[in-house]
Amino acid sequence: MPKPIHRVSAVIRTLTDLPGDIRLIELADRDDWDLPPFTAGAHIDLHLPSGRIRQYSLVGDPAVSNRYVIAVARDEAGRGGSREVHDGLAVGDEVMLSLPRNHFPMADEGRVVMVAGGIGLTPFLSMLPALLAEGRDFALHVCNGSVARHGLADLLDGVPPDRLHLHFSDAGTRLDLAELVATLGPDDHLYVCGPERMLDAAQAAGEGLGDRLHMERFGAAILAGQTAYEVELARSGEVIRVGAAQTMLEALREAGVEVPSSCEAGVCLDCKTRYLSGTPVHRDLIMPQGERGEFLTPCVSGCASERIVLDLPLP
Repeated sequence: MPKPIHRVSAVIRTLTDLPGDIRLIELADRDDWDLPPFTAGAHIDLHLPSGRIRQYSLVGDPAVSNRYVIAVARDEAGRGGSREVHDGLAVGDEVMLSLPRNHFPMADEGRVVMVAGGIGLTPFLSMLPALLAEGRDFALHVCNGSVARHGLADLLDGVPPDRLHLHFSDAGTRLDLAELVATLGPDDHLYVCGPERMLDAAQAAGEGLGDRLHMERFGAAILAGQTAYEVELARSGEVIRVGAAQTMLEALREAGVEVPSSCEAGVCLDCKTRYLSGTPVHRDLIMPQGERGEFLTPCVSGCASERIVLDLPLP
């Protein structure tokens, strides 16, 4: 049986620099064959020449089958991926991509209310064409520090003005999330993507929404205040020490234990590993709550006990 293909190659067709230090990248098959289909809210892994792997939302129309479009905001304080995208890629370059994945799918029914903070607008840019095509009711709230940083404005040209609400801090029109939640109907779904402070506010304001609150986080979890602990491999009994300044994944690799990984930032779940005992500190950004009693992500998860036992073999 042939091995499943988990990656596809694509060529950079266009690069467009937008206000707010955002680069829009159009990707296609070299011979313009259709790319694997995706659904509204999906993302891909971009494999950069340096070996870095970064996740970016697909911002194009899911009905367009021969192009992927991503938008990357330059982050000078980041881990280097966005700087490489801005400084190291050129039109005509061939890059490897993962198959599209969707941890932020659009609800099948009900009104969709979207709140985007900064570059957190990107997952909604694939939802909008689908919502418009289906004739669904929706509202989009776009939040940014200033009008000048609203680099994706041109991609919202097709949104009816009565459904688009712009909030700029420097114009005194900051969004009140609690007030917005209070206006939601019983069947409305609230989608939020943006910086941590926005997501924390949405979590607090939307506590009563249950599974009608959907959030997508971006960026690496921060390892702070961690103390050293031990990892035991259940199938062999081998014990590996994880230092205070070390991730569980790094310690496993040093010991020769191979664990699949991709983002190493807690946003893809490629390294999801079963644990059998111990107290993990979950720092991933997307694992469903119901799976946290059984799985952790060694790329960012820590440990609150002296030892944690993983369902892993010898190296």
